[in-house]
Amino acid sequence: MRLWALLWFQSCCFNMLGGYDVTAISSDNMLRSHLNIQQDDASATKKKRVSRIVGGGLRQFSIIVCKKVECKGRTTYSEVADEIIAEFATHNNAMSLDEFDEKNIRRRVYDALNVLMALNIVAKDKKEIQWKGLPTTKVKDLEDLQALRVKLIKRIGNKATYLQELEEQFVGLQNLMLRNQQLHQSGNVPSEGFSLPFILVQTRPHATVEIEISEDMQLVHFDFNSTPFSLHDDAYILKLIRYHQLGQAKHFSQDSVAHSSSSSSSADKSQETTPFHWNSEILGAR
Repeated sequence: MRLWALLWFQSCCFNMLGGYDVTAISSDNMLRSHLNIQQDDASATKKKRVSRIVGGGLRQFSIIVCKKVECKGRTTYSEVADEIIAEFATHNNAMSLDEFDEKNIRRRVYDALNVLMALNIVAKDKKEIQWKGLPTTKVKDLEDLQALRVKLIKRIGNKATYLQELEEQFVGLQNLMLRNQQLHQSGNVPSEGFSLPFILVQTRPHATVEIEISEDMQLVHFDFNSTPFSLHDDAYILKLIRYHQLGQAKHFSQDSVAHSSSSSSSADKSQETTPFHWNSEILGAR
């Protein structure tokens, strides 16, 4: 947020302060262009009096204060406010400023100085205000912003891919629930089934596989004796079933699944659950 504020203020300053000549005349012209006097007729028999000062907004008033501090280098809040009040009164000799008008100007000077300090254009040391200079946009800053933009776009793409996979998993689970409900209603309930989650190990029909399972059932060792094999999780199987139901199984190749799984990796991968597919033949080819 602060960086955008710096860029905005720099643009305003260079557009509105271009060719600035530090003279009383140019300062007065700027002051008169942004401070307007509204006259209010009290009655037909009374003289016109000065109404309240209406400025052009904090941005325009900040530019006036910015010029003052830049011209002096070192100054104080009271000095800046007094000069602005005096210059305004000089150009409006026929009209005098009342107490409310002066307080209004001093309040705006105070607000403008706070804005300039927040943008690191001026610095305050006790009562003294010191000019530091207008911010500049360096080439390195732009390069850093561009690199950050590319990084964020890539991260958004990864999140979008992950969200799509979650949606497909959700649809797959809904279809599975609907299928199970239909089986129960028809009375055709299978005697055995699978509980989620699970891992499916796939190999060739005539392969010799040696399996060892630990006593606590937490570790399983497979020895396929150099026979190629594949591993699939439940999310992958549900996704495959859904594609088959939609008549799109021919477009669902192993390569596309492997690419989809790898594209979802990111800095937050440890918190994500994506369909798992692993083929020993693909690993051997690499």
